[in-house]
Amino acid sequence: MEKGSPPPAEVPMHEQEKQGGKCCGGCCDYRRAVIVLCIISLVFSIISIVNPSLSSAYDSQSELEQIIKDHSTNLLIIGIVHILMTVVALVGAVIFNFYMVAMYVFWSVLNLIITIVLQQQMVSELLDAIGKETDDAWSAINQDNLESSTNTYMIQSYAITTILTLLWIYPSIFLAVEIKKGIMTKETYPREEMSCCCVSKRG
Repeated sequence: MEKGSPPPAEVPMHEQEKQGGKCCGGCCDYRRAVIVLCIISLVFSIISIVNPSLSSAYDSQSELEQIIKDHSTNLLIIGIVHILMTVVALVGAVIFNFYMVAMYVFWSVLNLIITIVLQQQMVSELLDAIGKETDDAWSAINQDNLESSTNTYMIQSYAITTILTLLWIYPSIFLAVEIKKGIMTKETYPREEMSCCCVSKRG
């Protein structure tokens, strides 16, 4: 640079090249993805909790229905905690807070494990109750077949749920990493912001 010439102008943040990743290969930035997914999760979670059928679906006092009712209460508690943690993640994404987003990732994994354990306990109790309530015509072979087919179905269900959970939280994982590294901050977001439909492309 020649003496007396003005210093080079700093490139505005929104014109700098994006350093962070793109969710789903180019859909949007991870912060936007987490915000959208949290809002979707909140809507469906609240609908499932306020559903009036939740409190009135089990009026009978049979053993099977009592088992379902007892475990539904446990799952309801988990659902309420999930809503609170989703709000934490949403706020964390909005304010670029690493710990709040990371807490949601940890909770999502813990929630998956707890839900699987509770559901497996409920299924086991239901199968035992069915065996007790049926008459002699219900042979041990039929009971074994029912347990085998049910367990196979539940294992497949758990596998699918695990995969979907990992896909659901993967934007949160990458957002937490980018916030931790300083790539995604309030100051750098004009550079990192992107969306395939909601943000105009940079020239």
